[in-house]
Amino acid sequence: IPGYIIHGRYDVVCKAQGAYELDKAWDNGLLEIVPEAGHSCLEPGIIDALVRAGEEMADFISSRENK
Repeated sequence: IPGYIIHGRYDVVCKAQGAYELDKAWDNGLLEIVPEAGHSCLEPGIIDALVRAGEEMADFISSRENK
């Protein structure tokens, strides 16, 4: 299953190590470290990454449905 792991560089709630380990174990996962973000999904960089990931997943699902 493809998926996205989005993590803020300055997240003090969840360590980046967990995101890194998940990325290593998830063959179809894509890790993005947002340089100027922390833990909140309301930060502009996190919002941008989530929107991009959502659009890419929608494209992936759409391409699978059209086969």
